[in-house]
Amino acid sequence: MTKVIVISKELKDQIIGNLVRAVGLLRDCEVLGEFVPEVRMNLAYSLPDAKSVDDVAAIPGRITTYKGLLIVNNYPAFGASDHLARAILEAQKYDPSIRAVINFKYTHELCTWLEDYSGIDDLIMVCVDRSEEPSNVSSVDGRSMPWKIQKAVELAQKKFPDLMGETEAPGKEPLFKLFGKSATDVINKLIRIANAWINKK
Repeated sequence: MTKVIVISKELKDQIIGNLVRAVGLLRDCEVLGEFVPEVRMNLAYSLPDAKSVDDVAAIPGRITTYKGLLIVNNYPAFGASDHLARAILEAQKYDPSIRAVINFKYTHELCTWLEDYSGIDDLIMVCVDRSEEPSNVSSVDGRSMPWKIQKAVELAQKKFPDLMGETEAPGKEPLFKLFGKSATDVINKLIRIANAWINKK
């Protein structure tokens, strides 16, 4: 028997509320500035059993940085991020408990360090080499995300990874995506990573 989830205004308000709390954690953290990529950062959190981009809330205009601190100029809204929403929608095909994601800056040094750190923090990490992406995927808008997520699951031995690195591709900045069960879950993971990264220097 199929489980029916009734999407109420109250549930949507809970999603937005969790995002607001997560944004507060981001703003309070003083070591995240160097984690913001050129395309800027965003944070997304979906309704359970999301079916479309409109079922995923994120930050309109994304998250930027000024003098090392994160700047969030807009209130979370549903349908505000196509890219991260599609990442969650694809992730949920493999693990329905995945409902939130944040993107952050990729460097080779950080990637190498995270390979060791992920084991300490009990995170599953993979890195998708986009040079392996077939041309019939990369050349068609919307096909890259399903390929990347499928590849990540294969690399994680059929588990869904907490942390997915993506190497650069023509016209595409390399990025990390950090997944979790809620916006605050994702941000708490990222803050642990950032603090450990700063402290190791």
